[in-house]
Amino acid sequence: MHNIKFVLLNEEDKEKYIELKKDNELNIELINKNEAAELTDNGDIIIINEQQLQNIGVVCELIILLKKKSDAFIWIISEQIHKMNHIVYLQLGVDGILDSKSDPIISKLLITNALNRYKNHQGQKSQLKKMDKDSGLELLPSNFSILLQGKEISLTKLEFRTIEFLQSQQGVAVSYEEIYKNVWDEDGQGKQYRVSNLIFHLRQKIEEDTARPEYIKTIRSKGYMLKV
Repeated sequence: MHNIKFVLLNEEDKEKYIELKKDNELNIELINKNEAAELTDNGDIIIINEQQLQNIGVVCELIILLKKKSDAFIWIISEQIHKMNHIVYLQLGVDGILDSKSDPIISKLLITNALNRYKNHQGQKSQLKKMDKDSGLELLPSNFSILLQGKEISLTKLEFRTIEFLQSQQGVAVSYEEIYKNVWDEDGQGKQYRVSNLIFHLRQKIEEDTARPEYIKTIRSKGYMLKV
């Protein structure tokens, strides 16, 4: 279940939104702007109800404060279609703006889809990190290198993309065609030769004995497999 903090700028409007708390798929807590400013655990998402056009200053201050304290998703419910307000909110880093007149079901689906996709992505990243730790191979994307058994090895951009793809398919044999598609992202001639040549140079950098590779295995009639 997703946790949502629903920020009301006008305490008098709380009763108007009390029905939101009855949603069975979302754990919604109605809070005021002062409570929002004190948040330390912001849950999955924060929704700020703009309510009135003149509240832009208050909303902006709250966005800036929350962005400093949390990585939570921030959505704005805008009472009026006002382009300048929306541009300002987006420039401050909000994740989305909903029209207060939109169908509630559509708004709910937009939010939950974003949260589900983010959580799936985070789960995949956690799994890759676990694989790196268990295998002794860690990718260092910032400088196109890998950390292998505690030693940093510099790679070219194509070499890094190759090892990155093989690592994402760790333990599974992948074809020349699959490697070419994911590394070059284009159609071209001599695919098998180009992939073989790239693997040759990779092995020279990471294998102690290129004739008996320990990490990048050749799978006959298929392609290659990363085994670490």
